[in-house]
Amino acid sequence: MREVWIQAVVRSTAHEGYRLLSDFDAYPRYMSSVRSVSVREHSEAGCTSVWEVEFREGTLKWIERDTFLPEQNRIDFEQIEGDLLVFKGSWQVTGAGDGRSEVEFRSVFDLGIPSLAAFLEPVAEDALVENVEKVLRGLFGSDTRVAVTRRMEIGAEA
Repeated sequence: MREVWIQAVVRSTAHEGYRLLSDFDAYPRYMSSVRSVSVREHSEAGCTSVWEVEFREGTLKWIERDTFLPEQNRIDFEQIEGDLLVFKGSWQVTGAGDGRSEVEFRSVFDLGIPSLAAFLEPVAEDALVENVEKVLRGLFGSDTRVAVTRRMEIGAEA
């Protein structure tokens, strides 16, 4: 299982940054690897989103439950069905003053293929980091500063 934390400083208020990040329908415009995202059962409290993403020479598909916490400018997500064994995390936007905010993306994932984990999970991690960077720069501008703050392999529990 892998854990990834990514931080960025963006030109946006925390509320506007949260609003942009919660517009999942926009993600395919910024990530060519996302074949499709469709949002179901959308409410103020959250939604269910269906994802198809290119990975290596195939496609990963999953359905996630997305919980919206607008008062905290936070989105929590967790795969409820799909190709990965575990995929969950969050987006958090915090005001930094002067019209800027800090965005933090955290994720834990496990592809569920123990015999290939040492090979495939680092590749999946690189793809995840690249796609998060593309989303952040697409939503907030090409001058967005992005830093991978933590990448690590963790135990079987998450």
